[in-house]
Order: sequence, then C-alpha cells, then structure tokens
Amino acid sequence: MAKYLKLVPLVFVAAGAALPAWASQYPVEFSQSEIAAARKDPGRYTLDESSIKIEKIAADVPAAIALPAPQVLPSGIIPDLSGIINLGLKIWDIIQQNKPVVDITTQYASALPKNLSQWTDLAGWHAPSGDVYRLTAKNLYGARVIDVAYEVLRSYGGNYNGVGRYLAEVTVEPLKVDADWGYKLSLAVNIPDSGIINVGTAKDPLAGMTLETSWRIDTALKTSAGRAVYYLQGDGVLRGLGSFSQSELMRQGTKAVASLRAARF
Repeated sequence: MAKYLKLVPLVFVAAGAALPAWASQYPVEFSQSEIAAARKDPGRYTLDESSIKIEKIAADVPAAIALPAPQVLPSGIIPDLSGIINLGLKIWDIIQQNKPVVDITTQYASALPKNLSQWTDLAGWHAPSGDVYRLTAKNLYGARVIDVAYEVLRSYGGNYNGVGRYLAEVTVEPLKVDADWGYKLSLAVNIPDSGIINVGTAKDPLAGMTLETSWRIDTALKTSAGRAVYYLQGDGVLRGLGSFSQSELMRQGTKAVASLRAARF
C-alpha cells in the first residue's frame, strides 16, 4: 500500500457534539503533561473540525488473504437464498486510542443466505479486495494532527449452485495510524441489521450491505465524533455514501439516515 492514488473525496460535515454509542464504552485518560500542554497552548490541542476530511485514495486493492475451498453442504440443508442475513459480527473496534486492535481474520461481517453455517458453504468467491480511505484533521493552527488510512475489504460473488451473489469477510483494516501527541483517535465498525438486504430478486438474489465507520478524536480540551457510511453489493459494488458528524445526524434525524440508504440505489 506504499503508493496511493488520490481519487474521489467524500463529502464531510464536521462538528463534535454527541458521541456515537460505542464511544462511551472507552473513557479516555490524559496524562498531567498532556493536560498542562493543552492548557498552555489551546490552539495546538484543539481540533479544527472544519478541516476533517475522509477521501478515497485507492480503489479495488487486492488483499493478501487466501480463501479456503468451499465445503459441501450436509444432506438435508436447504439454504434460503433470498433471505439474507449477517452471520458475522455487527459491531467491533478497529482502532482504540491510536492503536490498531482489529483481527481481520476473525472480525468481519457477511451477507449470506439463511440456513448456512458459514460463508465457505458457498462457491465462486472472488479474492478479498477493497478501497482505501484516508481520514485527516488539523488543529487550529492548520497543522495536520491526524492522518489515518484504512481499507474497506470484502469478498464477493459467492453463490449456491450458480444462484445468487453474496458477501463475506466484510471488514475494515487499518493501514496507517498517525496521531500527534495529545490526540487520541478511536475507530469502530457497525453493521445495522436493516442494512442487510436483497437488492436482486427471489430467483436471483443479490446481497447488499450498509457498513458504518464511527470515529472519535479526543484531546484534553475537546472530543469530536462522526461517522462515514459505505455500501457494498455481492456483485463487487463498493462506494462511500458520505460522512457526517454526530451533531449533523442529530439535527437531520431519521431523514438523514433515510436519504443515505436511498442513495444506495
């Protein structure tokens, strides 16, 4: 991932009022030296929320992950091909206070037919690949204090006897985490149940999934939080729908969420 190609920036609205639900689980503590430095130079340790950007910087990058061979379904098991569910995780952490904590071999979501036990019950999977995104932020002096790159990964195209196209190993992998001293970044993934859908037909199912990444940036003076939303399909589609702060989502309420989900189609 040494060479990144800058592509399409996502729209971002920055503010730092309410925190995402996962954020409250992880209280952030600062040392006395960090507190003293922030009091002495508030501009250096205050995030300029208007500077926060999330940009796509590389597309469809293959991941170095081997796919196991598909298994033969036990006799008597008939999958519900049009009933699509997530057999993986719904929420997990990617970065906690500047440290990557995810294990992409075990922490991932899926969009698979009901009655299956695992995604390897299907055949025809494409090797994992994804798009790379970059989150950056500056302080009040205009100096960059946060620079994070992560990849939204998925395997797609899995089918049952040639029918359907499904998703597996959907996850987010941190590639680079740079945060200035006095700044602490956390990032998590959420897969809402309502975001797992069949956008195809009953006879030819096509899995769709909404993935949200929630970020939180803390200093001794302030906490800022927001989220980015991505949409994935079993035929390989992967696109960013936009990025929003928590306060923006609160102002627009369900209307904002509904408009995001409608944009998938």
